[in-house]
This record gives sequence, structure tokens and C-alpha cells, in this order.
Amino acid sequence: MRRFAFALVLIASISVGGQQFGASLLPSTARAVEFEAVIWQFGEDYPGADGDDTKLPVQTVYIKTHDATNWMSTYDGDPKAVRGPASLRRLIDDYNAEGIEVVAWFVPKGGEIDQQVQMAVDVIDSGVKGLYADLEPFEGFCHLDCAYLAEHFWQRVRAERPDANLGVIYDPRPWTFDDSATSNWLAVANVALPMCYWEDFVDQAPYNDPAGCVSQARTDLAWLAGDRSLEYVPMLQGNTTGDRFLAALDAARAAGSARVSIWRRGVVTGAVWEAAWNAYEPAVEMAASWPSYWQWSPCPWDGCILREESSAALYVLYSGAKFPIASPEALAAMGRSPGDHWIVGDGAMSMVADVPWDGTLVREAGSEAVFVVYAGAKLPIPTFDGLYAMGLGAQTIHSIPPGSLGRIPSVPRDGARFAEMGGAEWQITAGARFHLPSTEARDGLIGIGALESGLYVVADGALAAIPLVPSDRSHIRELSSPTEYQIAAGTKFALADAVERNKLVHADQLEWRTSIVPDGALAGLPVSPPDGAWLRELDSDTEWQIAGGTKIRLTDAGRRQALSAVGVLRNELAVVPNGALAGLPEGPAEGALLKEPGSNTLFIWQCGSLYRIADAAQLDRLVASGKARLPILTVAGPLTDPPGGAAAVRRRAGHGLSEARLGGGQPVRADRVPAGLGRAPERTPRFAPTGSAGSALARSPSPGGGPSSILLRRTPQDERQARVKGSGGIF
Repeated sequence: MRRFAFALVLIASISVGGQQFGASLLPSTARAVEFEAVIWQFGEDYPGADGDDTKLPVQTVYIKTHDATNWMSTYDGDPKAVRGPASLRRLIDDYNAEGIEVVAWFVPKGGEIDQQVQMAVDVIDSGVKGLYADLEPFEGFCHLDCAYLAEHFWQRVRAERPDANLGVIYDPRPWTFDDSATSNWLAVANVALPMCYWEDFVDQAPYNDPAGCVSQARTDLAWLAGDRSLEYVPMLQGNTTGDRFLAALDAARAAGSARVSIWRRGVVTGAVWEAAWNAYEPAVEMAASWPSYWQWSPCPWDGCILREESSAALYVLYSGAKFPIASPEALAAMGRSPGDHWIVGDGAMSMVADVPWDGTLVREAGSEAVFVVYAGAKLPIPTFDGLYAMGLGAQTIHSIPPGSLGRIPSVPRDGARFAEMGGAEWQITAGARFHLPSTEARDGLIGIGALESGLYVVADGALAAIPLVPSDRSHIRELSSPTEYQIAAGTKFALADAVERNKLVHADQLEWRTSIVPDGALAGLPVSPPDGAWLRELDSDTEWQIAGGTKIRLTDAGRRQALSAVGVLRNELAVVPNGALAGLPEGPAEGALLKEPGSNTLFIWQCGSLYRIADAAQLDRLVASGKARLPILTVAGPLTDPPGGAAAVRRRAGHGLSEARLGGGQPVRADRVPAGLGRAPERTPRFAPTGSAGSALARSPSPGGGPSSILLRRTPQDERQARVKGSGGIF
């Protein structure tokens, strides 16, 4: 083992450690950051860049409700200005109807404690998502009373409403902390919102830098909040450039923020809104052309192995990226020995990318499969002829640790443009590839920034593994069409309007960012969800299982989980637009063969009723006659007999109820139906598994429901019940 002492930025390596392993082989991923716009006065913040909130990437608004003991209508003449709890509730309803949540904010000041507490409680009780105090030690704000108000006002609000979501908006510059009593306010808060106004903090480093302000404020919060964990929601400046806003946003992501606020709606520039619309969370970080470790690492060359001072993880460096070495066996497979690594300071490896730069050739130690990295993804090169045809034959192939190839995505970044050798061109977006049918389509997409101008050429077959259907949650439309679609359960669903879009985004069922593809590219996407989908419409509480091309109600969480456990129902609920499932028939379909998870008992759905199938021979006859439809569907059920058993069936006979059309069956009460399945089952014999080759049941697939070769035999109890019912039977 080698050591190197150095001091650059925050890195210092001073201790010794033995050979250690334990790096995660999975890349870290995160969803897009949510945007929350601050409204000071309605007369000042509307219309702004666009008066329609549904056309902005906003999921929450912060409405100023009061200043000390004065409602905002005192200062804002707009009819929407808050005049009290009733007007605030109307605003909440209006924004919620557009799929937007409401947080209230206010300025605490002065010595009138009781009235300020009551107003705060009234605002909380109105139904806002949170109440945030604007804390500033200047005239017009809490000024000299900040510490007094923290103790006598803010702590009382917490005591009055212990479950409220309280936040503190504060100046992040340390010289204000004592005067504003920032720590005292944060002591009873849930959310910390430092005001990073880099355009205003001129010559006040690092606060005059977007990323510097956000990062430093996050560092300072650690000691301001003590041992309490607060949500970090930096308030970013809206009247800035798109690039500077994105720099702050990237720093917020790096600090672990799931959302940011923007001051303020009326001054946010069009460039900032555009940047917010198109901002998304990258799955992995790609290597820079000049990686930082060239400056600080004691061993900056390809093949160097590093570990942090206090970490158990080993990494090898190649082409600007790090690859984890998960075990001693992985190290040995690379031909490296224990102790062959350098120690660096804690946190150093977080500055090294996960994906190498374009053109890097890699293969896992012990494997012959070679991949090239282009546009942040690994693409296979099936033969060495293909390697030379791509002009990469003389390039070094890096041997990376076994298992680490999985950290590199298999789908290139959105907007990348690809072609196989001599083949068609493709656009990569929304986790899928779309054929570029013409130069006009290509140039149109390039013109709006949806497609890169540079072309990647790869080996034949290299793109085959990239899906043709966009990933779930994708938000997509064609170039010349205004119709936007949600992709859910591998199916496209048209979005009715911006309000519905916003609600789906807020429900984490749709990305903000819109992927734009060539005209006609969406025509071939499925319009009916596949079997196994678990769906609910946006404004409905009813959940559905898709089975046999029909929708079947899910009414019991435990039974739903049983379906997921056997693999016939997806584990994740997809929420789709209202009316999206209206065209699907409610099942089961006529002749459907049904069973419950973990059960070998089969039923057939006929004429709106359930009938238990007697044996394999009966099943064969039903399938051969076309009365039963394969495959067997596993559903939640319960698939049960009506109360009372055979005796009840005899008592119901001859009372004018319709008979089954399968011949000879006893009439069945329509009110004995399991939830979501129509009418009640006829009482038929129970059967236990046996083995009999050649039946339709033995040949039938049974998705997720255990072996398909479920066969049946009659039990002694069934014989007795059959004699009670008489000869013939319902089939």
C-alpha cells in the first residue's frame, strides 16, 4: 500500500488502512427536483413570464398571507390577496384544481405575540402544505426582535400545532445568524430555506456564486440545526440567467435537495423557466475531458486504485471515471495484488465520474465481451472486425472489475443521435430509440434542441437492446402535434390538458420534461395496457388488475399483494389520465378460466357466474367446445362458493331464477358474487391435484400461478356432494 500527503480543496490523506472492499456496484439515481414559486403580491407576480401556472414547471406556490398582524390585502390591492382564512381556503382550492399545492409564508415582527400566534394557527388550519417564516434581522422584518419572537412566538406555534410543517426562510450569510437567532428558529422547524440571491450578494464570496451559495449554506446548516435533520430547500434567485440557475440547481441536487423554491414568480426570466422545464436528474455522472483527479490524486493514471481514508471501498480509475472493486476475487481477476492502492481524503471519490468519456473501450476481467462507451452508455461490439470498422482497433481495451459494467447505463442520454454501420439513424430519448425517417425530421428535431447534431456510428446490432417503447413516466409528443402523452405500463395515454398533466407530475407519475419525437413515431405504441398492469385513474380510488384484456377490480390489499408475490401483477401502481380505462371491458370475459394465487382450484366464468371445474377431462371438453378460454388467469378473488353450500342450492332451485347455459346446472343467486366478479358461483365439487398427461389444463400456461400442469381428482367429500346434487352436472 502506498500513501501520499497532499492538501487541495478539502482533501487530505494522512492515515493508513489495509486492503478493504465493499463498494456498491449500483449507480445512484434520483428523480427530477421539484420547483416551487414564491408569490409576494398577486399584483406584482402575475402575469410574469406567463400568467398561466399550468404552463410553468411549478408544483407548489408559496403565497404570502400576512405581515406581522396584517393580512396581505392591507398591502396588495389584487382581489386574490389574502384577507383571512376564508380567502386563503379559496386560493388553495383554485390552485389544487390546477394540480398545484400551496404553502403559506409570512413576516413575523413586532411584540404582539398572541395575535400573531392566532393568525399562524388559522393559516395552518386552512389546509396549506406548510407555513414558512421569513426571518431577516433588518428593518421591516423581525429586526431587533428576532430572538424574542423565536422563543415567545415560534415555539408557541409549534406547541399549538405540533404536527405542522414549519419552515424558516433565512439569510445564509453567517454574519446575520446571531442577529436573526437563526438556530433558535430552525430548532422547531422542519424545512430550511436559505435565500441564495447570488446576483444581489455582489463581491460576497461564496454567496455571489450560484453553486457556492447553495453548497455553503448546506454545509452551515449542519451546525445551525445541531443534531436535527431538516429538509433542505434552497430559495434560488429567479431574475438570473438560465446557466447560473442550472448551476445552483446542480448544487442543490448534490446537496440532496428534492425540491427548490424560486424567488419570485413575477421576476423569473423566460430563460430560467426554460431551464427548469428541461432540467432532469441524470442517472450517472459522465467523465469530464479534464477530470479533477488529475490534479489531486497521488496516482492519476489509468489503472490506479484508490480508496478514501475512512471508507471500505476500492476503486480503479479509467478514462476519467471510477469503477468499484467489490471483492478480493474481483481484485485478483484483474491481476492486481492486495495493498496495491493509494489513500485519498474522505469525499474525494464523489468528485470522480461514474461513466468514462466517449470512445472508451471496456470489458470485465475474465470476459471476452467488449463494449464502447458513447453518450453515457455502453454499447456492444460483437466482433473484432466491427471494432476495426469503427476505427477503434488500435485503442486500448480497459479491463474493469467483474460486475462493474452494470454501473454504466445501457441506454444513451436523451437527444443522442445514433446509426449502426451503414444503417438507419435513430434518436434516443425517453429511454427508447426512435427511427429518424427523413432529413427533414432530423433537422426539425435538431432545430428545437431535441436531437444532437453529432452522429455516433456503432457496430451492427449494437442498438438492438435499446427499447422501442419509452420508459414509464415518460412525457412525450410528436414534433408537429400538440397532443402530449403519458407512458405507463408500457402504454401511451393521451393527456387531456395542462391541469391533468400537472396533477400526474405532482403524483410522481409523469416527468416534467417533454420528449419530442418524429411525426408518426408514436403510432405503433400500445394503446391497451398489458396483462399484469396495476392501474388507477387519476381522480378515482378504484384500482384495477389487467388480465385477459379486461380490467378486474382490486378490492383487498392482501390479495393484491398475493398477486404481486406470484408475479402476475406489477409491484408499482400506475396512475393514468381520467377516462383512460373506460374503453377496457370490465372482466372477467365470457369463458375465462380463473384461479387464485397459490390455489389449484379452477373456475370458469359463464353467463355472469363462476363455476368450479370438476376435473381435467371436463376442462378439456370446455376448451375443445370453445366455452373456455386459455390461458388460465390468476386473479385476486375471492373465488368462493355461495353461503349455505349444496343445501342452499337445493332450496333455491325452482324459484324462477335463470339457469346456466352450460346445461343442467342449478340456478344461482345474483347477489352471491365476489367483489368485482359479477354473480355468485354455482356450488360444485372440490378437487385435489393429481397427475394426468395430455389434458388442456396440463398444456395451459398459468402466468405467475405456479406450475401449469395442475390436474384434478375427485375427493370422497365431493362424491357425496355430487350424489346429493344428482346426476348430470352443470357442464
